Amino acid sequence: MTDYIELAELADEILTISDDDVTKLASVLDELAGNVKNELLVSDFLNAYQVFWYFFRYEPEILAAERLMLSSASSLLPGVLIEERDVYEIVFRVANGRPEMLVTDGEEILKVFYGTNAYREAADWVDTT
Repeated sequence: MTDYIELAELADEILTISDDDVTKLASVLDELAGNVKNELLVSDFLNAYQVFWYFFRYEPEILAAERLMLSSASSLLPGVLIEERDVYEIVFRVANGRPEMLVTDGEEILKVFYGTNAYREAADWVDTT
């Protein structure tokens, strides 16, 4: 585990280099060693939107983007609700350094999708269920 102060300094340097550009931020994160990158992706130094962009490399819907921007990346450990469709909720979380999209009915996890297509797969599953 990386020292908290070192992680904070690294995050500050990365955010300065990327200058609020999520594409640049993703490129810089791509260059980091796995364990340090994984710690940053679930830290209080990034927000959940930046992590979403890193994993999926596209802009979510407006409401989802706003929810993600208002949540710290550390919120991704238990998961962040990003979308509600009918009786379903789509929750984004990061587990073991990889993205997951959970589809719930508000109480139970009904389906879990993994990897870089997880968000689209979860949305498609909800739309066809």
